[in-house]
Amino acid sequence: MKSILLIVVALLFLSCKNETGDTTNFSWLSGSWSRVEEAGENKTYEKWIPTINGNYNGHGFTLHKKDTVFEEFLSIKPLSKLSKGKESSWVLIVTGVNEEPTIFNIEDTTVNSFTAVNLENEFPTHIRYSYKNDTLKALVSNDSLHIDFKFIKQ
Repeated sequence: MKSILLIVVALLFLSCKNETGDTTNFSWLSGSWSRVEEAGENKTYEKWIPTINGNYNGHGFTLHKKDTVFEEFLSIKPLSKLSKGKESSWVLIVTGVNEEPTIFNIEDTTVNSFTAVNLENEFPTHIRYSYKNDTLKALVSNDSLHIDFKFIKQ
């Protein structure tokens, strides 16, 4: 009886791992963030929420006074089993900016950072998120331009 129980527990444990077998964790992104050191009357915010299946959904927007002047929706998801051959096991999907979603392969992940790359996108080609000392940083760039975002938790 004990061996059957152990087998059942082991099977439950193995069935709970994510689809890619990857242990990458983006929990440091979770929460509501407010941009600091922003020029002018604009206020930029991001909110990241983990989903039940291990993905992360983000919403970024900029307000000028009370009007929304920029908005994007972000998702971090593992690649499906059908996407073998890709360089990354995770992608960052950005919608709301272009007509079609823009997909970035997530590379160079660490415990509290990642870089997402899409060399075919005009701007940005690289998006780097990092978390250190209670500050979330986002750097969006291509070969000729970079924009730094520094956020604190609300």
